[in-house]
Amino acid sequence: MLPRLRFVFLFWAMLQAVVLWAQPAPAQSDTTVVADDLRISLVTCYPGDKIYELFGHTAIRVQRSGSDALDVAFNYGMFSFATGNFVYKFTAGQTDYMLGVYDFDDFMVDYVMRGSKVVEQELNLSPEAENRLFAALIQNARPENRVYRYNFLFDNCSTRPRDMIEKTVGEYGAVQYGGEHATPSFRKIIHSYADNYSWFMFGVDLALGHELDRPASWREQMFIPVVLEEACREATVVTSSDTVSVAAPLICAERVLFDPGTSPVLPPTPWYLTPLFAGLVLLLVAVGVTYVDRQYRRVSRWFDTLFFGLCFLGSIVIYFLIFCSEHPTTTINYNGLWLTPLSLIAAVLPYVRSMRGVVRAYHILNLIAILLFLITALFGIQHYNIAFYPLIATSALRSVNYILIYRVSTRTYKPASLHRNE
Repeated sequence: MLPRLRFVFLFWAMLQAVVLWAQPAPAQSDTTVVADDLRISLVTCYPGDKIYELFGHTAIRVQRSGSDALDVAFNYGMFSFATGNFVYKFTAGQTDYMLGVYDFDDFMVDYVMRGSKVVEQELNLSPEAENRLFAALIQNARPENRVYRYNFLFDNCSTRPRDMIEKTVGEYGAVQYGGEHATPSFRKIIHSYADNYSWFMFGVDLALGHELDRPASWREQMFIPVVLEEACREATVVTSSDTVSVAAPLICAERVLFDPGTSPVLPPTPWYLTPLFAGLVLLLVAVGVTYVDRQYRRVSRWFDTLFFGLCFLGSIVIYFLIFCSEHPTTTINYNGLWLTPLSLIAAVLPYVRSMRGVVRAYHILNLIAILLFLITALFGIQHYNIAFYPLIATSALRSVNYILIYRVSTRTYKPASLHRNE
């Protein structure tokens, strides 16, 4: 793949790192009447094969029988491309999602077509609590209330239904998620669902920084729909009086609505198409170019322009996320040590002979920054994708090459492309 196409793909992967559980919005159903005969369920949709399907989805199903029968899905994963400056807002973490309400059969069609398992868990609520929850959902679905600022870790299509259920139960008791659970980092959780998609994970590990490596509590892990399903299966509703506390299961019945028998998630990316292999090939080319440079006492400016130019483009994304994005976990990102806008110096200024001192100073700073980066890796301050290291080695190799070429008088060594012109 050409370098430009590879960068476009990588940039899209970074954007996809923050696209979780989003769906196009179908027509809304009319749900304006609160009834007594209700059955409310949590519906968990398992992962699909597309990047935005990798983590699954959650919705709340409300059913009513009788002459005014009702069967609708309340879905917090809706957004619209029609909003102005969508790409900028998406990258900046300013995307607004909304609560959509539509017929449950229409909701199911998408997951049946994609081959994702769907599980329904009926909530063990009193009729009064069901009415309150239904009324709260209807109120939340009103045009003036349905839009919210999406946060892919802490406020998404999975956490919103949980919060609505907890708020309803909180009026007379509390939901307790029992048991001891492991506390892996957010990054490990994301990797466990997306490791087969190596370019996507390359983008995730590049765009999301140090904060993604902190342990996630059991409650925080519920940003993953399947984790929320498991947590609700174990959860109890505890009500207390002056003399006694009573605990009842949150879920009274569980049904598999659709099971294709196999997971639609794609197999791992072939090794020869992974970012690690691409990085190793690039490093091998860099070694060859550097060897020729040393033999002929020159600097292959074309290679440095291509490589450090791509580093510059990548750094623009990284630093935009660090300083401008509202996405969580992007503010502190030590990938900004080896991907810096200063790399433009190494891409452009070698063509200006009077700037050789500036370029050499950049390469010295680049080696220092890479050393600091490696220290953060050594002490586990931030987890880095293994595919980063061939790229970092390439950067260090080219910096050392430039420093050594120009360690003495510039009259001794000349860049290859200046050999005939100077």
